[in-house]
Amino acid sequence: MQYLKRNTKFSILAFFVIVLSITISISTLAKTEVYFSFFYNYISPALQKPKDKTININSASPEELTSILQISEPLARKIITLREELGEFKDPQALAQLPEITNLEWEEWKEQRITIIVN
Repeated sequence: MQYLKRNTKFSILAFFVIVLSITISISTLAKTEVYFSFFYNYISPALQKPKDKTININSASPEELTSILQISEPLARKIITLREELGEFKDPQALAQLPEITNLEWEEWKEQRITIIVN
């Protein structure tokens, strides 16, 4: 009889431990889903491919040049100065006259789906 009482107490204790474990697991999964939802809705768009962007280097302001091309303000001013000296750019490759603009920038702009136009 003593053995049966001890065994019953152990079974009840084990049952509560299992119920508690399941409750904690479900709670953790619910929180994880919230975290994944946050990640998907707010962080993943930053990881998605950028949208196509077009910039006209003959009419773009320094602010547009810095924000779209992701270049420094001094470089944007140099582009504006060169544009004024030339009257206007005949083609986007004319930016290559500036030593700061290298093939690396062209590749980055291509990867970011930035199109540079002159009309």
